[in-house]
Amino acid sequence: MNRLFERHKKRKVTRLDGFWQFKIDPNQVGEREKWYQNFPEDSQPILVPGCWNNELGLYHYEGAAWYQREFQTTKSQVNLVFYGFYGLIKVYVDGKEAGSQYGGFSGYECLITGLTPGKHNLVVLTDNTHNNSNTIPLARVDWFHYGGLFRSVELMEFDDAWIKDYRIDYQLEQIDESTANTVYLDISVTIQNFTTSGTNELKLYLDDQLLAVKPVNFPDSAAEISIEITDTAVSGIKLWSPDQPNLYLVRLELDNDDITERIGFRTITVRDGKLLLNNKEITLKGINRHEDHPDWGFAMPLNLMKKDLDIIKNLGCNAIRGSHYPNAPIFLDLLDQEGILFWEEIPMWGFPEHALQDPLTLERGLSMHELMIKRDYHHPSIIIWGLHNEVDTRTQAAYKVTKAFAEKIRSLDTTRPITYATMHPLEDICLSLVDLISINKYFGWYHDRIEQWQNFLHQFKVKMKTEGLTGKPIIISEFGAGALYGENTFEQQKWSENFQDAYLDYTLNLFLNDPDIIGTYIWQYCDIRSAKELEMNRPRSFNNKGIVNEYRKPKQAYWTVQKLYTGA
Repeated sequence: MNRLFERHKKRKVTRLDGFWQFKIDPNQVGEREKWYQNFPEDSQPILVPGCWNNELGLYHYEGAAWYQREFQTTKSQVNLVFYGFYGLIKVYVDGKEAGSQYGGFSGYECLITGLTPGKHNLVVLTDNTHNNSNTIPLARVDWFHYGGLFRSVELMEFDDAWIKDYRIDYQLEQIDESTANTVYLDISVTIQNFTTSGTNELKLYLDDQLLAVKPVNFPDSAAEISIEITDTAVSGIKLWSPDQPNLYLVRLELDNDDITERIGFRTITVRDGKLLLNNKEITLKGINRHEDHPDWGFAMPLNLMKKDLDIIKNLGCNAIRGSHYPNAPIFLDLLDQEGILFWEEIPMWGFPEHALQDPLTLERGLSMHELMIKRDYHHPSIIIWGLHNEVDTRTQAAYKVTKAFAEKIRSLDTTRPITYATMHPLEDICLSLVDLISINKYFGWYHDRIEQWQNFLHQFKVKMKTEGLTGKPIIISEFGAGALYGENTFEQQKWSENFQDAYLDYTLNLFLNDPDIIGTYIWQYCDIRSAKELEMNRPRSFNNKGIVNEYRKPKQAYWTVQKLYTGA
């Protein structure tokens, strides 16, 4: 199950989850030896979705690895959809390369035409090799480089034409909490035709109500055509909000194909130092969450995602930051249903100046932003796009990259504010490029005393006034302290639960009572494995700043945060 609602009534979709054959390729010989034509006989079975680092003997393996299985089709055109992988992917069908992509948290679609109906051989190369120059993420990150096909794989089959792409935009006539809202839909659809001619009809439904019918006339040759459905008015719409997460199904239908999207109607704006949802000021009470579990890695099952969300809602949170990569679409569906606000970003963490100067960094980052926004544009829960995290924003190289990212995102989406998390707020030269100012600092943990927070906030507000940044809302996007589960000391020593508890009690009280701070994201939800480049600097090789441990058992700070976030 990849989504929480039925996406297709006509399109034939088959999940390719289950056992595949698998072999690692540490010496990068697979392409030279043409494993895509003759898969090695000494391969082993592995389950997809899954992370190979959770297999016995592969705890630390990073590099190339190969997957193989067969699929059956009755059609000549198929789309292979890979919902999640880490790094590079290359897809081979019947011994020939069918496509490739770098960056997999937003998935990859590989269209194959001209197949003979019947059985076919599918081979996939994935490679999570990292460096400290231009891979996204770099080798040195504070999470684990889980490799593999960690989300589902699907086979989609097509006849004469298919809905290749679509985008649903809308305008609200007014913003009213009652059911009196009127929405004007503007929908663009790209249809690909595989035959040499023909006609079709494109139908638009909202919750099974037929809103529009458009004739589709293909030229004399196979082609892609774009169709606009503009200014389609719908009345009686209920707005989406955390208190009332109202959702609607939009279905696009051809004679032999269809696709359904689920959306919520709402506005998100920044004005006078405030963040407004449906013209109402909101305060973000949030937490950073990695999609990670020691037994599953990134391949988290739905029941574990649901448990995470229940624990976070019980904490009193109304917001989550998806640190530091696009999350599974089904988790975003959960957020849409539950009314939790989401900040989504690409996995660009800790880039120093030399890495920011590498042209490949900019190229890959721009591509990842485009893939993320295209995939997740319609989720009402997503209210913030994040550009990057803790890169060296004191440098001209960072300014150039940040400016390019900001322009790219705004060209793709004008409806959501943008930000990035800065670890150099007082020296940062890029803050004018974004709508929200987000700060990562750990006074009282890595350096200085916790009381330095007050002096820092005063200094930063002076900087904002001096540099003409007044009016940009401030978010404290990371703050926290580590704690080993079960460790308590009389002196509140570092790494104890009671130190972490006191730390979050002090900082949250400070931030929640500062009128200039519109949001807080505690670092972090659960303890997670660190990459091998950092593991010797982390007790247990984990980042232990979670307020629950890796198995979701609460630490002492959980209950303090709950009181502060809920006002209990």
